[in-house]
Amino acid sequence: MIKLQLTIPQREAPVELTVAKGTTIEEAYRSALEENLLQPPAHPPLMAFVDHHARDLRHRLELDARVDLRGADDGEGMRAYRRAVRLLLIAAVIDTFPDKTVYIDHSLSGGFFGVLRQTPRAGETDGRLLLGPTIPCSPDDVAVLEGRMRELVAADEPVELLSMKRAEAAAEFERLGDRTKATLLRHMTKPTVELYRVGGILDSFYGPIAPRTGLLKHFDLVFYPPGFVLRFPTHETPAELAPFQEQKKLFHIFHEYEDWIKVLGAETVGGLDHLIAHDDYRELVLLAEALHEKKIAQIADTIAGHHHPPRVILIAGPSSSGKTTFTKRLELQLTVIGHRPCSISVDDYFLPREQTPLDEQGEPDFERLEAINVEALNRDLLTLLDGGRVHPPRFDFKLGRSEPSPEPLCIDENTPLILEGIHCLNDELTRAIPAREKFKIYVSCLTQLNIDNHNRVPTTDTRLIRRICRDARYRGYDALQTLKRWPKVRRGESRYIFPFQETADVMFNSALIYELAVLGKHIRPLLAAVPEDAPERAEADRLLSFIAFFLDLPDEAVPHTSLLREFIGGSVFRGE
Repeated sequence: MIKLQLTIPQREAPVELTVAKGTTIEEAYRSALEENLLQPPAHPPLMAFVDHHARDLRHRLELDARVDLRGADDGEGMRAYRRAVRLLLIAAVIDTFPDKTVYIDHSLSGGFFGVLRQTPRAGETDGRLLLGPTIPCSPDDVAVLEGRMRELVAADEPVELLSMKRAEAAAEFERLGDRTKATLLRHMTKPTVELYRVGGILDSFYGPIAPRTGLLKHFDLVFYPPGFVLRFPTHETPAELAPFQEQKKLFHIFHEYEDWIKVLGAETVGGLDHLIAHDDYRELVLLAEALHEKKIAQIADTIAGHHHPPRVILIAGPSSSGKTTFTKRLELQLTVIGHRPCSISVDDYFLPREQTPLDEQGEPDFERLEAINVEALNRDLLTLLDGGRVHPPRFDFKLGRSEPSPEPLCIDENTPLILEGIHCLNDELTRAIPAREKFKIYVSCLTQLNIDNHNRVPTTDTRLIRRICRDARYRGYDALQTLKRWPKVRRGESRYIFPFQETADVMFNSALIYELAVLGKHIRPLLAAVPEDAPERAEADRLLSFIAFFLDLPDEAVPHTSLLREFIGGSVFRGE
């Protein structure tokens, strides 16, 4: 027998329970209900943490443990919910369009944009290009798919968890026509993999998944040509969906890269691994870097090509998007065409530490607009644009206050000012500057690479991996410290950056298709050092499992002008 401490979010103290070895988490939870140790929570458990390790509810317990149950009202519980809804969609496509494959493309409007693609027959693809052509959907197609998904929910079918040897799983997916998964599995080193089955549909998801289809009542499938958007609730409001909002600019920037990815020869991680395994990655790296340079040059030309060229260039984006290197490279491109820009850091206009507003926990909230001396910033900008001189502040982060720069700054009419900061897309930051004088750029790492047909590479994960590497190299923070800070960073992005992204004049996608193959060897030892007893251990494990899909690329493959050098070192823009 083993002893468990069982917790649910709505209950403060854990309950103690004794069960037989080999009992599943789901069985232990039911025993606690039957013994009246727990009352049924408002949102049933969908996954659990066992001593800070994320586990499926069908996981068998062999040792004494603390088991924290999580439902759809928890962030990790909602991830398990979203994975299961994707499985509903995959099953619906196989049932209604057996000659087609669903491809989960990217995030959009509180969900995932997806398309139907022709399932390639054997011999129609090589080791890199594993996907058939896109087949445009009609509104009727989407209605049929959603109807079938609702039928599966009503049937309340169990979602089975299976363990299979890796080679056997690869052969099975090859037989089913899913070469993206088959190729991915062949390059992995794990001896066994976990698979899920609902009805006769077999698939893989890289994390816990909800145990029954009847728990998946809240979702929406919206026709969005040439495909659809599969939408979910959030853990804050797990029983309702926010209204659908188009994100036309974000959609465009994702799809601008589709043809380039096909040129690069790697639409999925399996395709990328194939190139690396065959020592055929150098052209891919050069093409990816050339695409970045081309886009930055186009943005510079757009700025200079205005009938009335803007005087203030505003650059914003979420954490670890590569804004610093992008800004340096944009400065070079503007200089090439006769505009030598001057940069001002918004962070230098922070208020003194004692005047910084506080967050809900009573801690300084540096993410809020009110943490910036907006009046002083606008006063200096107006003075510069009028041909005057200013002594811009320099903020000392150790002392928590700023001092005027001893060197005066002035510009001429051909000198654009570049401002980079979290609030730069918010017009309140530069409210004294006329709109015609401003040009807004949104920089984000919009990863276009998929793990396989049904599992995307999350943009947020790429940025978090970048940040862990950068913090360890340049800021003296270990992975545990960065993981602890990350929820607050994400909260600030959701409040102060994402609501303004559609107001940008242009967007720049800073993702590099090969970057996770480079970052893997840097982040593995950092994540492995996260203590086993830390709550952040679960997130470290999840990232380690994710990065394990990528074969390693050497740092030497990365040009020293690359945006990726901002996170691994060796950037010419840092003088390294």
